[in-house]
Amino acid sequence: MSGATTASTIFKCLHGTWTLHRTLTSAIPSFPSGTFTGSATFAPLPPSSPSSSSPPQPTLLYTETGELITTTGLTLRANKKYIYTYSSAEDKLSAWFVKESRDGSNAQKDNGNNANNNNNNVEIDYLFHELVFGGTEDGDVLTVDGKWKAAGDHLCIKDNYSARYEFDIRKGEVKSWVLRYDVKGPAKDYVSETRFER
Repeated sequence: MSGATTASTIFKCLHGTWTLHRTLTSAIPSFPSGTFTGSATFAPLPPSSPSSSSPPQPTLLYTETGELITTTGLTLRANKKYIYTYSSAEDKLSAWFVKESRDGSNAQKDNGNNANNNNNNVEIDYLFHELVFGGTEDGDVLTVDGKWKAAGDHLCIKDNYSARYEFDIRKGEVKSWVLRYDVKGPAKDYVSETRFER
């Protein structure tokens, strides 16, 4: 697989449902540490565009649900959503925050700049991060064990979210992958590491 097709291949392979296991490790006692188990689904949405100046792009809605058990014994149900897009013109995979409406006010708009359907009522909000393949410190796309890696960063006011992806690709399919966030800020200092498997 060449570097020019890495993002496209991974985007196609993400479709479907994954089981996930996450560990949260916080250096700040007031922020929970623990384990999260659940599932994540990448479901196709109508092609969308983050802006009126760019053409519609293939789009996947990422939805995760599960249960967090903290090191203090609390059990919490949690869920989150993101939108992933793939730009063939730039061979770029991006993660976006979701704008969601429970009353249907985000129903299909005429400008073509949203990614939603009547069941989900979601659309692209703003950029979370782009996946830069070979964007890690050593600049290599491949790890020593043949896994494909990418990086992305997001500054949220004073908190920095540093994302690191590792995809285990065999015979053109993603078999499993890991997403690690190192989060630093005035009131945050934690690592979130999630393993996704079929």
